[in-house]
Amino acid sequence: MIAFSAGQMLTAHTAVLAVARDVQVGSTITADDLTVANVPSDPNLSPIPAAQQSQVVGMVAQAPLTRGELLTRAQVGMGSDLKAGELLIAVPLKEGQFPARGLTPGQQVLIVPTPASTGSTSGAATAGTPGQPVEGTVAEVGLANPTTQVTVVDVRVRQADGPTVAQLASTGRLALILLPAGR
Repeated sequence: MIAFSAGQMLTAHTAVLAVARDVQVGSTITADDLTVANVPSDPNLSPIPAAQQSQVVGMVAQAPLTRGELLTRAQVGMGSDLKAGELLIAVPLKEGQFPARGLTPGQQVLIVPTPASTGSTSGAATAGTPGQPVEGTVAEVGLANPTTQVTVVDVRVRQADGPTVAQLASTGRLALILLPAGR
């Protein structure tokens, strides 16, 4: 009897979600895209339990989903909520580049170019760096990296402003100013 129980434990199966048909990145997941698979329990695998199917339907594929693979949380997420003509830019910021009270999703901000660390605002140091502030909306605020003390803030901006903000973000020469609510 003990051997039989041990054998059952070794072959215990779990009902999990699998991909029923190929789904492209950015597509909304439907019930027809999912199926249930019974797989051996394994602590090295982290598929989504079949009981959570209703939570997954309506989410967006964050990676290509291939028929027959097990579905994991890393492969699904909420939609980007981007409207036509908007871009999402990751802006790495250090203390002093954004308000000390922090930022929250939905807040309106002004992204302002700042001078190089030498304080110079003339010559090649600013060539190609637009000097006009850009309005944006905070989409998400990451946690501060304990090693670098950098906080990444995702900001939605107009498509035309995306390259400017990306350039500023890559140099670190910018600051976010919190705008009043309901402007």
